[in-house]
Amino acid sequence: EGEGGEYVEAAYNKLIKSGSLSCGEFPINTHGGLLGFGAPWEVPALFSVVEACEQLTGRAASERQLSRCRSAVVYGNGGVFGA
Repeated sequence: EGEGGEYVEAAYNKLIKSGSLSCGEFPINTHGGLLGFGAPWEVPALFSVVEACEQLTGRAASERQLSRCRSAVVYGNGGVFGA
């Protein structure tokens, strides 16, 4: 298993504790993650792309919509998107 999630969480917590960042300034997985989206390679990756587009255009569900969202990063590996 990779350690990317632990790395991001540790960096986030370090920024919060230092006072450089307040909760809510560093949103991750605004759609809740991909555990419930199935196994096909491309489908879970597309959910991340769709979520990024919805956040950037202000069309995400109200409980997920970030205020002033101006940029997004989507990462995935494998399948068509990793070619």
